[in-house]
Amino acid sequence: MLQGIFIDDIESDKKLAQLMSSPRRLQIRFQKPTELMKLAKYIMANNPDLVALDYRLNHDYKAGPLAQQLRDQALETVTKDFPIILVSSENDLKAFSDNITVHNLFDRRFSKERLGKTHRLEIFSLAKGYKHLIKHWNNKERWATFLGLKQQEKIEVAYQAIRELDRLKAPHQVARDILRYVIDRRGLLLDKDNVLAKLGVAKAGKDVEAVLEILKRDKVMYTGVFSEGWTRWWQHRLWDWAKNLCGDSLGNLTAKQRVSCLNKKLDLKLSPAESRWKNTTDAFFAFACDSCHQPTEDQYSVIAFDPLPYTFVYRKHICWKCVETGEFAENGLEIDDGEEFIVTKIQNGELRSST
Repeated sequence: MLQGIFIDDIESDKKLAQLMSSPRRLQIRFQKPTELMKLAKYIMANNPDLVALDYRLNHDYKAGPLAQQLRDQALETVTKDFPIILVSSENDLKAFSDNITVHNLFDRRFSKERLGKTHRLEIFSLAKGYKHLIKHWNNKERWATFLGLKQQEKIEVAYQAIRELDRLKAPHQVARDILRYVIDRRGLLLDKDNVLAKLGVAKAGKDVEAVLEILKRDKVMYTGVFSEGWTRWWQHRLWDWAKNLCGDSLGNLTAKQRVSCLNKKLDLKLSPAESRWKNTTDAFFAFACDSCHQPTEDQYSVIAFDPLPYTFVYRKHICWKCVETGEFAENGLEIDDGEEFIVTKIQNGELRSST
């Protein structure tokens, strides 16, 4: 069983250690903080599989300086690396978000008030994932092993681009960028919203879970590192699967045609998604809008301001409807300056949706 430590100076939050633990897989114990360097040495001596920190450990220091000490020591010994997560109150998480200098030190952040079954699975997945990274760290084909790729798939998934990550020197650096740019972003992998957008399927219709189960059965799902905590699907496998099923590329079919094929071939009762801009199912959906998360067409979207360090990550897009309503700003997105001409036309009413 994997072992973790939860460090918090609030005795009554001891119960959260059990909430984060997974029976027979990950056991997390509670520990009150001591002096910074003494605590760092204690943690490293115990060789944990995961460390969870409250943001405000005591009046002398916060989680950032302790996490920095642990990360610095892990750089010297790859086999002693482990995930560090932040588990704190909503108010403290807001303070953490404002302190951008410490963001890269933590794999994930969790709210004390919202900890539940899903988060428990994610926390276990982090601990297990680090073990996988460390075990295969020196393998010649480590990226294929990390991501669960077959040998013949390497060209299809821009394998050379993935190896841009080779410049990273420690498992926690690789884990951070896999989580941030492979798991969290559309590109190599797709989340549920983007899978349904590619298939042209309405999220609120019937048989949505049924088609996702079929994709799992047909091995379209991602099974690489961190897959237990975050369900994703390979984009290239979805393309191949749909083309073999329907005899044409998804991009050549409208949502109505895609769903008609899926229902006929798989004996389902899926509903086609409707364009928020054109109010029709005769739409060539390309992805889910990063603001409203509804299927959108490439031609009716704008690019968000989104600097990226890797070529395998797709830039974020905002549908014209979210530009028209202003929803994108409420969702923390900013439009790229190169889209100003289109944005002005939408906001001035020169381009209007069909509603």
